[in-house]
Amino acid sequence: MKTKMPVWRMFTVFILLAVLLAGCGKAPAASQDSSGGKAFLTIKDDSGRDVVLEHKPEKIVVLSPSFLDVLYAVGGKAVGRPSSKNGDIPAAAQQVTEIGYVYNINMEQVAALQPDLVIAYQGIHEKLIPLLESNHIPYIMVRLKTYQDILDKLKLFGAIAGTPQKGEEVAAQMDGRVQKLLGSLPKQPVKVAILHTTAKSVTVELENSIAGNVAKELKLTNIAAGTMAGADPDSAPFSLEKLVEANPDMIMVTTMGQTAEIEKRMRADVESNPAWAGLTAVKQHKVYYLPQELFLLHPGLKYPEAIEYMAKLAYPGAVQNGQ
Repeated sequence: MKTKMPVWRMFTVFILLAVLLAGCGKAPAASQDSSGGKAFLTIKDDSGRDVVLEHKPEKIVVLSPSFLDVLYAVGGKAVGRPSSKNGDIPAAAQQVTEIGYVYNINMEQVAALQPDLVIAYQGIHEKLIPLLESNHIPYIMVRLKTYQDILDKLKLFGAIAGTPQKGEEVAAQMDGRVQKLLGSLPKQPVKVAILHTTAKSVTVELENSIAGNVAKELKLTNIAAGTMAGADPDSAPFSLEKLVEANPDMIMVTTMGQTAEIEKRMRADVESNPAWAGLTAVKQHKVYYLPQELFLLHPGLKYPEAIEYMAKLAYPGAVQNGQ
């Protein structure tokens, strides 16, 4: 004769199964030790390194302004930060010790702060790795290029600051705002070219550049999509012939450097050619210089503003301020 399993035992088995199944999910980029071990957090950074933080970092140095508003938004704080002329330093970080500019970090000043974590920008700060390692300074390499990157880093920095729920909340709020804006836009196709101009050269930006990714989120057609990158993985050599052949509806220009020098380079390499004047975007006055604070380095928490800014250029009248 069969005996029925007691209800309490059936319930216990169900709970055990649920716990086992929950453990089969994808491992996060950062995981906190809840097993009673010593490590506070284990991170797989964007260079693929496994970084173990034994304790919650109390002396964080960030090497890019793009990281500051992200860190402070989730309740973290820094003891060292880069200088900036772009007005992108959060008010709460204004008095934090400066350690040079993002492309010219003073490692002596960094070491003097005795940080227990340095957050470095992947693609810029690899040259500092030997100095960080020789000084036994824990560091993570962080990529910040795309919209998905900012959502991921809000969660990562929340974990580092010991406020993981705050990171999740801020990421969800940002994504809600962006998805609302994207859902309100017209479906008409817009073909764009994105040029990057410095005092020395003009290149064309690919989809994995900062401005290129914003255009991709807006579903704009980047004429350089699929083009082989040059020395910089985010851009390709500029060709006026190809620009004329593609004849984009709109041309956007990102810049690095002084305005006078950039305008001189544009005149010499681009605008002096008669073919430039024949482009549809030029004839319709749809050539726009994008603000450096949103499109030179990653805009961080201002990513929705970057999307809104470009959306207004592509779809005039379709976007309300602060939508």
